[in-house]
Amino acid sequence: MLTKFENFKFYKKGLPITYSGVILDDESKDKLLSTFVYPNPEFDEWIKIAHHMTICLGELPEHLKRYWLDEEVTLTANEIGINDKVIAVKVTGFFTISKPNNLEGEGPKFQHVTLAINPIDGTPSMSNDIEHWEKIDPIKIRGIVKEIELE
Repeated sequence: MLTKFENFKFYKKGLPITYSGVILDDESKDKLLSTFVYPNPEFDEWIKIAHHMTICLGELPEHLKRYWLDEEVTLTANEIGINDKVIAVKVTGFFTISKPNNLEGEGPKFQHVTLAINPIDGTPSMSNDIEHWEKIDPIKIRGIVKEIELE
């Protein structure tokens, strides 16, 4: 799990919640990493993540918080993308939210879980820049909807 969120723009704006997301359970994290990362020696030195699917940066909107906060959801990984900086899976089963106003353009471009990053110059947000995706056999994963504060 990443504990370093200094680069999150929300933190710099002074907001207490850095992001809201579906935080994967350990079984789902292990399933993704053992399927796509651990069997490939080229990723041995990469930083393993497989922690969450970002719903939005900052807090959940109130109407979603009321119904979804702390609820378990099932996602389905159905595509994998890899470049020299990051490996991620696209998922379906929930939604992402773009934030209005001065935060426009920040946050996830599509539903995904970052599995691992290149330790030299990779960052989790680079999953949004993956251009080539390959279909995979669907993999069901689970997580809890949470708002995450800076640690």
